[in-house]
Order: sequence, then C-alpha cells, then structure tokens
Amino acid sequence: MRLAEVIKRIEANPKGGTDCALPMLWAARNKLNVSAFITYTDSETWAGNIHPAQALRQYRDEFLGDAKAVVVGMTSNGFTLADPNDRGMLDVGGFDTTVPAVIADFVRE
Repeated sequence: MRLAEVIKRIEANPKGGTDCALPMLWAARNKLNVSAFITYTDSETWAGNIHPAQALRQYRDEFLGDAKAVVVGMTSNGFTLADPNDRGMLDVGGFDTTVPAVIADFVRE
C-alpha cells in the first residue's frame, strides 16, 4: 500500500477521546485471560464510564490477579491514569526507541 493510501485510511478512522479502560472491559466481556494490557494513545486518555485503574482491578478480581496495564501517551499532556499504589500499572509519556524495552521489562517483572 502506498503512503497516500495509508494516510487516507487513517484519516477515515473515527476520532475522539480515548477510553483507556476499553481493553480490560473487552477482555472481561470476552472471557480472555490477558497478562498485560498496553494502550497507545495520542495523549487523549478520557476515562469513559469507568477509570482504567478500576477496570483493571475488576478484571484482576475476575480473571487474572496479576494482570498489568501500560498506557503510552505519544505526547505528554501531564496525564496520569496509573494508580500510584499499584505496582502493576505504568504510565509512559512520550515515545522513543527505549520505550518498547521498558514496557517489556515491566510486563515480565
């Protein structure tokens, strides 16, 4: 696919706030055992109907007690979604070549 076609397809995607709890809610609804949820967003982190930290706690209670969650905001607007008392949640602001290794180490920890 040529770059012009890729851009056209991306522009056709719906835009709006990012509900960072959706991965946990979807996995729970579909009864999937997931060890880590990684959400990439432009910097929109709108929490929707349930905060991502609460959605992760509910998921852990029902499925996998040590599931982790990472939210990567490609640019930082000062967001924080991770519960500071939860060692299984990580917020990342910005993105460079080191981020994938940081995430992999966090998930394996």
